[in-house]
Amino acid sequence: MKTILVTGASGGLGIELSKKLLEEKYFVIMHYFKHKEKVETIHKSYPNQSMIVGCNIMEEKEIVRLKKELQEKNIQIDILINNAGIDHVSEIEEKTEETFLDVYKVNTLGPFYFLKHFGEELNQKHGNIINISSDNAIDKYDIVTIEYDLSKIALNRLTEIFAHYYQNIKINAICFGWLDTKMNNIPENIKKEMDFVPLDIAVESILKLLETKETGKIEIVR
Repeated sequence: MKTILVTGASGGLGIELSKKLLEEKYFVIMHYFKHKEKVETIHKSYPNQSMIVGCNIMEEKEIVRLKKELQEKNIQIDILINNAGIDHVSEIEEKTEETFLDVYKVNTLGPFYFLKHFGEELNQKHGNIINISSDNAIDKYDIVTIEYDLSKIALNRLTEIFAHYYQNIKINAICFGWLDTKMNNIPENIKKEMDFVPLDIAVESILKLLETKETGKIEIVR
């Protein structure tokens, strides 16, 4: 049974992905930051096949602590899915250094810290890493999500750089179109006019990417 760490497992995509991975017989380590109760519910259904871990991925010392916690339990991961992410939707007048840095720390620095501290372990195990990105990083040009868009552009480049750095890991990114999750602060009347990627399709796309033999791939799913 392969062990997989999913960051942001308490969010919309993270919850559905974790459930599916458990159905597929992975041992799933579900990371959360604030909403422990959401992953606890899943863990109770799979007590021998899952584990929950909490940390603030904006802080490198927290990733180091998490790594040590797993080591003390003699747990090594085979697969890492960098799914945790935040957005800040606002008009340009409301954007500040703080809004840019907060989004960047979660969406780009967080995955970097995981790559830095778990990369060698995964390299030795010929593991797999998937970074959850966005098609906003490819061909979307909306000022209201500029922090998010730039953070995902950086995440895509991070994917390509580490795919060259770690020769034995398959490191890829998947750029989704709109996912209908709580992160999207969009009025319901506008949502009705938008094309969303259903969460079940998103989950299946991730599972499919886990089977690829390629590395450094930036895949778009709309």
